[in-house]
Amino acid sequence: MIQTYSPNMKSLSFEDKKIVHQKGLWHKVFTGILFNPNTNKIFLQTIFPKDSYNFERPDFVDFSVGGHVEDNESILQTAIRETKEELGLNISAQQLAFLGIRICKANPSPSYIIREFQYFFAITTEHTLQTLTLNPLDNEVKSLVEVNLSDFIALILQQTNGIFARERLIQSKKIVSISLTPEHIIPDYFTDKSIAEKLLSLSAMNAL
Repeated sequence: MIQTYSPNMKSLSFEDKKIVHQKGLWHKVFTGILFNPNTNKIFLQTIFPKDSYNFERPDFVDFSVGGHVEDNESILQTAIRETKEELGLNISAQQLAFLGIRICKANPSPSYIIREFQYFFAITTEHTLQTLTLNPLDNEVKSLVEVNLSDFIALILQQTNGIFARERLIQSKKIVSISLTPEHIIPDYFTDKSIAEKLLSLSAMNAL
């Protein structure tokens, strides 16, 4: 069950996750950007097709980890749970840096409506794409993509049409070189300037 809210974040009732998206009810989610400050690399994910999606979703890259805040969880508890489930990482509060809240309104289909308060966090790590221990049986994350933070910011700001990245499928340890272009990115990430602002704030934090 998920806590729902009014548009000004006043607590309402608990509802089933499917009902939340069918009716377009406001709720909270965690979004984490796994970041290695030593290499200035972030990790993105691609996902397997979800049964819960009743619309066609292209094979976009997305931020490292995320999920709904369930029952009476705190954002911190959701962050720890989702990072373990999706990336196999045990993290602590000390690894999290709050980047701000994104107000997300989207209508992928008439019966799948997104109304989310997205709590963005950076998750610091010393892992590289090679050293991450991933769950080959995970049925949600398909691959992880490692990319330079500055390059990804330039792509989001449409300062370049393509950047170098490396991809590793969850079910394999093989790493391949790929090129990320605007077609690989969720379109909202170009139009919603708050995404670039959060990435720029992460870059500034790393420069201190």
